[in-house]
Amino acid sequence: MANKKKGYIKLFRSLQDHWLWLSDEPFDDRSAWIDLIMMANHEDKKIKIGRNIITIHAGQMWTSYVKLANRWNWSRERVYRYTKMLKMDGMLEVSATPNGTCLTVVNYGRFAIHGNTDETTNETTEKTSGETSDETSGETQTITIKNVKNIKNERKEQAPPRGGGEWQ
Repeated sequence: MANKKKGYIKLFRSLQDHWLWLSDEPFDDRSAWIDLIMMANHEDKKIKIGRNIITIHAGQMWTSYVKLANRWNWSRERVYRYTKMLKMDGMLEVSATPNGTCLTVVNYGRFAIHGNTDETTNETTEKTSGETSDETSGETQTITIKNVKNIKNERKEQAPPRGGGEWQ
């Protein structure tokens, strides 16, 4: 899987409505994988299948090989082989029924951000800001952005001067 140090990008589901995504050209394997991630529910949802109500959980979708074939401009057999390959690699779980197929993106949480971006940013900031609590005084100390800037400035001071050096 990807190196976490490389970070991530936000990919809005609205991309599926863009003319680039709606092209008549067949999808490649990468586009199909991204499409599956975007199609997956981002929260639990109840749907009606025949006379039954079922819950589709976050990371899952209810579809069929025919629907995916039409969506990706592939044959039904190619969709079947592709989902089988993803299943063998542990990327996808497939549960086929006479009324459709439930696809589950394995480790969906790695790909999806839950909640709105402000909440996520605040949570990330709190988790990475280095908060520590002093139980005796009840005070909270926070390592701030200024401290990070100070560390960067120290590194700059230690770097060799520019201009004519071997770093050019």
